[in-house]
Amino acid sequence: MRAANNGLIGAVLAVLVTSGFSAPTVRAPSHAPPVKERTLKTIEPHARDRERFAANYNVNGAASWYGAEFDGRLDARGERFDSTAMTAAHRTLPLNSMVMVTNLENGRQVRVRITDRGPYAHHRIIDLSRAAADALGYTAAGATRVNVRALSTQ
Repeated sequence: MRAANNGLIGAVLAVLVTSGFSAPTVRAPSHAPPVKERTLKTIEPHARDRERFAANYNVNGAASWYGAEFDGRLDARGERFDSTAMTAAHRTLPLNSMVMVTNLENGRQVRVRITDRGPYAHHRIIDLSRAAADALGYTAAGATRVNVRALSTQ
């Protein structure tokens, strides 16, 4: 009986091979750990909620600044960045929004226009131009605690 089964199996294999059947390719499992990619996720409110979202924006958090090394590069609005202008980068507020930024450590305030997206450091809420950071008095420190309050959206 065993010889008959071996003959049958051989015949089936011969038919499969001659008919163009090929066995699936088996790949050895990779032992390398999976690569985790980190991406910046922004919260974009729906268009109908954008004005309400921006109008109610009043948040405390960390601010940093970026300066001359970015001068001349295009921002998210397509404008050339100027570190001497009163501008900022924010993740969620509509571009061209005006915000009041208050340094919580010394009470200084400055109005800036949102022209870019960022900051990319997850624990910061806003990146200011060098001029805005100078006005708030924290360029030497690099970062400070601030309050960001939306004034208007355009």
